[in-house]
Amino acid sequence: MDIRKVSQILTAFADNHRLRIINLLNEKELNVAEICQILRLTQPNVSKHLTRLRLTGIVGDKRKGRYAYYFLIKPENKFYIQLLKSITEELGDLEIFKKDIEKLGRIERS
Repeated sequence: MDIRKVSQILTAFADNHRLRIINLLNEKELNVAEICQILRLTQPNVSKHLTRLRLTGIVGDKRKGRYAYYFLIKPENKFYIQLLKSITEELGDLEIFKKDIEKLGRIERS
């Protein structure tokens, strides 16, 4: 991995909405509409954030019918592994992350 790639990854993670998306995708795969509903963001905004995360190689997508579902890619690179662990485990106690997971649970029940 070169310094430009590391910089690109860190820049992609330097946004609170992208961190929240990673937190949600750590729970389950989601489509854009579900992420919009939880984060209360517009579809173009969520799509922009997902594109940025896909370019880092952390998020992937797959089609199911007319929807694209996004998921976290299990990284093989030690740097990615540590970074994701820091976000999903170490930052998991952040109040906003907990609230997002609660909203995810309500969406699943409805």
